Amino acid sequence: MSSTYHLSSEELIRSCPLPKSFYSHKSNTHQSLTIEASKIEPLSSFLKTNKKHLEHSDIEQLIEMIGRQLHHLEVEQNKGISMFHLDDISVFHSSSNENPQVYFAITNEDNIHDIDDENHMEITTPPMTSHTPKNIAFYSPEYKDFMSKKTIPYQLHFKSSYYSFGLLCAYCYVTRDIINDIHSISNSHSDTENHFETLFSSIIDTKIYWFLKHVLRKNPSERRYICV
Repeated sequence: MSSTYHLSSEELIRSCPLPKSFYSHKSNTHQSLTIEASKIEPLSSFLKTNKKHLEHSDIEQLIEMIGRQLHHLEVEQNKGISMFHLDDISVFHSSSNENPQVYFAITNEDNIHDIDDENHMEITTPPMTSHTPKNIAFYSPEYKDFMSKKTIPYQLHFKSSYYSFGLLCAYCYVTRDIINDIHSISNSHSDTENHFETLFSSIIDTKIYWFLKHVLRKNPSERRYICV
């Protein structure tokens, strides 16, 4: 038995990175899209099934697909994302029994904002400060600053999403306890290069390591979404 998922956000419909074979129905006006897959679940459920750790091939797929979606939002729609919760991303399973695969897509539109000429997003609603043990929130340093000041409107660099997503990937792939350590490095004035290498010694010099090193930079303008 297959599952369906309905998207009604034009931004997410236009940027959807899923193969067209998953499309069950799509309106000509980009007002609705129905996805059909053998199984559809939030990322937290997929993590639980996999003993709270993504395999190497899955984390590469996650980074590639979310990267495509972010790129489309930024380049084609001039939109960015302020931060991620774990379940802002859904997992779509293929129906093939011979070669089952999983695909990922951002399915929550709540944190999508326009990008201005200064590469900032204007946040006009109070910061999202709550999460559950299941649906973890991941905050960039500048989003944490937003949370501490509690003033709106607030100008947030569009690459806040890169850092937030980097934390999410580290949580899913390296260790669940790594988030506080990464924030400590970001707040440190000491040799962050050596600290980073130590923290990610188990995956050093892999594609995932270099991806995380590029997105987890304290200065937003220095972040790059690269995984090759």
